[in-house]
Amino acid sequence: MTRSIIRRVDWTCSPEHAPEAPPIVHEFQCTTCEDTGEASEDFETARGWTFAHTGRNPSHTGYRELIHRYWRLTLMG
Repeated sequence: MTRSIIRRVDWTCSPEHAPEAPPIVHEFQCTTCEDTGEASEDFETARGWTFAHTGRNPSHTGYRELIHRYWRLTLMG
């Protein structure tokens, strides 16, 4: 039988801030028809799609925001 020693380690999880990290991307999805607007790094650009979509579909007034944000796990201590 092989024996192993396993030690407990602590990790932290935080947003990735490295210069080469991908940017945060915003996207909105209609909760009525599940149509999704174009993803954009600019929040206002992404949100603008909701107004256009409701303009074309007046009964579609609920949206979910989808945020693509990259995270990094780091070994503590």
